[in-house]
Amino acid sequence: MKLIHVFTAPQSAYYFLDGQLEFMQSNGIEVSVVIPSDQHFNKAFKVKHPNIRVRHINFSRQISLRNDLSCLFKLIKLFKTEKPNIIHLHTPKASLLGVIAGKILFKKNIIYQMHGLVLARGNTVQKGVLYRMEKLTCSLATQIFAVSKSLKEFAIENKICKADKIKVIENGTINGIDFQNRFNPQNIIKDKSFESLKDGRYTVGYVGRLSEEKGIFDYIKVLSKLKEKKIPFTGFIIGPDESEGEFKSFLAKHNLKIGKDVYCFGEVEKPENIMSYLHVLLLPTKREGFGLVGAEANALEIPVVGYDIPGFKDAVLNDKTGLLVDYKNTDLLFDAVYKYYENPMLRTNHGKAGRVRVKKDFNFENIWQALLEEYRTLLNEKRIEYKTSY
Repeated sequence: MKLIHVFTAPQSAYYFLDGQLEFMQSNGIEVSVVIPSDQHFNKAFKVKHPNIRVRHINFSRQISLRNDLSCLFKLIKLFKTEKPNIIHLHTPKASLLGVIAGKILFKKNIIYQMHGLVLARGNTVQKGVLYRMEKLTCSLATQIFAVSKSLKEFAIENKICKADKIKVIENGTINGIDFQNRFNPQNIIKDKSFESLKDGRYTVGYVGRLSEEKGIFDYIKVLSKLKEKKIPFTGFIIGPDESEGEFKSFLAKHNLKIGKDVYCFGEVEKPENIMSYLHVLLLPTKREGFGLVGAEANALEIPVVGYDIPGFKDAVLNDKTGLLVDYKNTDLLFDAVYKYYENPMLRTNHGKAGRVRVKKDFNFENIWQALLEEYRTLLNEKRIEYKTSY
């Protein structure tokens, strides 16, 4: 079997396929990955996956007719040369171009991995060009794998795809959660400098891109209210700043200072080492396919606060492993964060329940095995015994 994965962004391939590619190889699949060239993740990907064939096509996230046509022709040429049995597409632009290229070559097995919907905001969709592009991708794909059950239901309800074409592998996520190694409280390397930054205060974390859609501004509003109520807190912010200056001006507007009220760590390779010092993760993201960071925080026994929206409510269970509130209601976000501050026992119980749930529902080997069986089913091959050495 020849399997080819296609991604718009190299970092997506780097983070989403950890261990999975080697597992597929060990079960007799010839795997290759298509990603754009970049300065950092290409090298990091080759270090992590030295035996995986990588091809480079420089997709653009933005609509660019000239570049998009060039990438489409390159995909057609690549698929024609490689002759993959299964094309597994990820991220919007690569998926749209990949599914068109596959159809032009009459490929029978084209999987679209729905990681989330760019057109979604909260519990609604914005119907425009992106909506029509998403529908086209779904209509041309042979099979759609959604990364969460609520995302699947959301896509069906909004007529983005047909119910008989979309499914969820196991309980969702694309690759499971590494609760045994990376996101295991017992394996965290302690750094006293983070403890000194906390200085005994209630520590509220944020992990993700610093952008409006990921909820950084709603996070700041909650911290501002904590300060207003004279609650001793510290904000730990992990992730690249994509706000084009808005983040810092918004902090200043809400009387919050970097190095005093909040500490910004940028994009780090092992965020779990910082996350382990959090009392609570506050992630008021406005659209999510699954909400991976929420489940990773739960694996570290950290409760999570966020909005009750498709995708995120699969990663975090309301009033069991975290607290989810009505979309865009920052007052309720504050109440949830304050509830954990007032009730440390509830915070501890939800954190521990989160780890138990992640271990039960998001075991990566179960997900890999189920995905392998889907590949085999697409090719009408009989069930096999799995190797589980990864």
